[in-house]
Amino acid sequence: MIAREPGSGRWLLLQLLHHLIGDHTTLEVMHAEVRAVLDGRAHELAAPQPFRNLVAQARLGVDAKAHEAFFQEQLADIDEPTMPFGLSEVRGDGSGSREARRMLPQALNDRLRQQARRLGVSLASLCHLAWGQVVALSSGREQVVFGTVLFGRMHAGAGADRALGLFINTLPVRLDLDGTGVEASVRTTHARLSELLAHEHASLALAQRCSGVAGRRRCSARC
Repeated sequence: MIAREPGSGRWLLLQLLHHLIGDHTTLEVMHAEVRAVLDGRAHELAAPQPFRNLVAQARLGVDAKAHEAFFQEQLADIDEPTMPFGLSEVRGDGSGSREARRMLPQALNDRLRQQARRLGVSLASLCHLAWGQVVALSSGREQVVFGTVLFGRMHAGAGADRALGLFINTLPVRLDLDGTGVEASVRTTHARLSELLAHEHASLALAQRCSGVAGRRRCSARC
């Protein structure tokens, strides 16, 4: 939606984008192309990358049986959803929900990154393990399953870094939080996430069917 600003020569643009059709990389690519056009560099833009390439990669890249074998290995013995505080039927319009945010102090952020480098893992692995501990303690379980977001462009083919569309996917990750030491747990978490990347375009429904959770309650396994 565009409109001229009254009293000036400026034009204003309002961009409407639903999260179901675009992700953060899509926004960056789109804005970069708009800037190029405004700067008179439209001729420098590469040919658009078709989203159908991702569709083909998702359907043909990794065999569904390979996805199924991976998630069965991870989830077959999980017969109950991971439910923090036993909350299994949370319904309503969300008006009763409350959200709290707290930024990590810079010093803690630096220490976490330093530890990740020392252990040879990603910062995401540390964060996943920390969240797994929260979920484990709040649910009273050692084997926890929760959803993680996959970038979706790692195995989407050439040009995926410049394509527009929704590439991200949400899939379950399983962590076993027993008496294993912290360093070993971090490395195990890193390995689990690395293995999951090979299946970043798998269907969430397929992954859920591979667990031992009864179908009616299976959706809660993402909590």
